[in-house]
Amino acid sequence: MTVEIRHVAADAVRPLRHAVLRQGAPLAESVYPVDDLPDTVHLGALDDGAVIGTATFFPEPYEGRAAWRLRGMAVAEERRGAGVGSLMLDEAVAEVRQNEADLLWCNARTVALPFYSRRGFTIVGEEFLVAHGVPHYLAVLKMTPNQA
Repeated sequence: MTVEIRHVAADAVRPLRHAVLRQGAPLAESVYPVDDLPDTVHLGALDDGAVIGTATFFPEPYEGRAAWRLRGMAVAEERRGAGVGSLMLDEAVAEVRQNEADLLWCNARTVALPFYSRRGFTIVGEEFLVAHGVPHYLAVLKMTPNQA
């Protein structure tokens, strides 16, 4: 497996974002209001030019602290468990750290909590429902010099 992680346009990530996170919903639900803002970053995990993973992140404070928010993280079903998500998250963390934010946070699907916990995120609060009743938790990663 040769996977390249790079910046891509919002249009490149939406098909996978929709297929994994909004399956059965209108395609418009896979368009985020922040998609085209200048500070928003879309990462694509590419294998032979095909997008097999995606993550979007952008500045959004968390409890008054300088932070970036991670949204739309998805890996093609047939590629899960192969490290694609970790590669994307590593790149996102490196870029957030370069922007001198204190935190990276997200609404993590309950089924993905083990992934985020292994990567150093702290799970905060109680489970809540978003988009079509999908259960989530708030997950927060503190940016420290030794955190990868």
